Amino acid sequence: MTPNKPQDAFDQQRLFYAVAASAVILMAWQFLFPPPPPTTQPAVSEAARRDAPAAHQGAAEAGPIARLFAPPRVEPPLPAQAFEREILAELNKEDLHGLSLTNDDGQIEAWSINEAQYRLKREGSEDQPFNFIKPFSAAADPNKGFFMPPKLDLSLDGQAAQGAYTVAEKTKTTATLKYRDPRTGIHVERSYTLNPDNYTVQLKLKLENPTGRGVPFDLSARLSAAQSEEEASGGMMFMPPIHLYEALCHHGEAFEREQVSSIEENLKDDDDPTRFTDKVTWVGVDNRYFMSAFAPIEGEAEGCEFFLDPRQAGVDPAALPRGLTLLTTRMDLKGGELKPGDIVERQYTWYAGPKKLDRLRSVYPTLDNAIDFGFFAVICEPMLWLMRVFYDFGGNWGLAIILLTLFVKLLTFPLTHKQYKSMAGMKVVQPEMKALQAKYKEDKVKLQQEMMVLYKKHNINPLAGCLPLILMMPIYFALYRTIYSAVELYQADFIFWIKDLSQMDPYYVTPLLLGVLMFLQTRMNPSTGDEMQQKIMMWFMPIMFTGMMLFLPSGLVLYIAVNTVLGIAQQYVLMQKAQPQGAKA
Repeated sequence: MTPNKPQDAFDQQRLFYAVAASAVILMAWQFLFPPPPPTTQPAVSEAARRDAPAAHQGAAEAGPIARLFAPPRVEPPLPAQAFEREILAELNKEDLHGLSLTNDDGQIEAWSINEAQYRLKREGSEDQPFNFIKPFSAAADPNKGFFMPPKLDLSLDGQAAQGAYTVAEKTKTTATLKYRDPRTGIHVERSYTLNPDNYTVQLKLKLENPTGRGVPFDLSARLSAAQSEEEASGGMMFMPPIHLYEALCHHGEAFEREQVSSIEENLKDDDDPTRFTDKVTWVGVDNRYFMSAFAPIEGEAEGCEFFLDPRQAGVDPAALPRGLTLLTTRMDLKGGELKPGDIVERQYTWYAGPKKLDRLRSVYPTLDNAIDFGFFAVICEPMLWLMRVFYDFGGNWGLAIILLTLFVKLLTFPLTHKQYKSMAGMKVVQPEMKALQAKYKEDKVKLQQEMMVLYKKHNINPLAGCLPLILMMPIYFALYRTIYSAVELYQADFIFWIKDLSQMDPYYVTPLLLGVLMFLQTRMNPSTGDEMQQKIMMWFMPIMFTGMMLFLPSGLVLYIAVNTVLGIAQQYVLMQKAQPQGAKA
């Protein structure tokens, strides 16, 4: 037999490197999908805050940095007679959602989610509706992010048409508000209809010109969110923060998803646009689990644009607390001219609620793009569907995760079987391998050759388990991403102390249990490296992974723990079967 060259031999170090590579691949996920750096508000001096309108003049000519404070399409209103602000109507579907409408421009004031899973749970008191959308004046806490009320802005003859609306009619789920613009004489009517089956409201806008002259009009919609710098920078390993907000725009065949930090950069670079005009279909703002979106009838949109200027969200920069950044997505809508006697009607859809795949698709076919499955959407969507099937069967999302993990384990059994069979074979020859290591500890080349002979004798390839592991990585990453992105786990109760599968285990019980399981699993693995490598594999790896799991959502830790238990069971059975053969050999 011709000895192999040392560089071609399968030495014991390669097995160690293969196992360590698995950990490196897992950690690489953080670099493939990293949490964004902490965001900062555009620097605005106190003087600039006080003199914001004056400093704003000429921004369009000042270059890309000045576009941070680009003017809205709808001009500020002329001074109008003051009126007392009040809520005109409350629309409500008790088991799903509700909203309130204000007389101030006939806009949405607040939007709440009544569905049991998302209600605010307070110990010792009755659950309260989740005030998903609230005005800036009611929620200007620099340590808490929130969604702001969506707006449909109307401009008549070049000036914003804003004033005090009155109620024409209302029911439990519908309301019609009316207003007459004193400057142009145009009659404006906004009719809201709450959808009882999903988180949408239909808005019907009616413009009537009873005057003897033509009046041009423009329309735009805007959605805003207040992002807390503290919350947005609080992500842990593999876990970007929940309250990291993004601006969304679907146009043509493309989908734009921009965080505050990237918009800030794009505004400084003319090569990275923040405005898009090709076949815009819908816009929105979102975080990991919730979103607010706007969709007109096809062909109504003229463009979408992203802003960080507080004025685009209707907030004076001087009133903005430090620590909050206001993110706005605006859609410019088709305008026109109201000729004498003309009546123009437009209909729009607002969505505000959890990012559930089926409900998003029922509103608009591409609205499901808001759920960020990453590279693995083609695998994630079937997994999410299957997890919902398991939930319908057991009525518990924790049980659904366990059943989904078991199903994936069965699906990948042929691959894992080959991996564990190779490890069992390595365990059987371990005594002979240690004898060779002791015998040839001074002759590494000879040791390499004798180990190759040993592997060939027992028909073992020490790297046979690496290929299955690589092939399974996309499946495991997809399962991770599915559980990570599923709003179904938000405030979902499991058992005992785990009351929210989207949050970390409050007592760290499951991560510590997982650490013990990983330690047991490493004890079962064959130790072919030197003593230092064995210690690293036996102690450092379980401790490192336990540290990583401490701050992950308990739903993810549950999946990893169940997968580890199944792996230990499978490995134990295969090693028991392999042991008699090793004894005979």
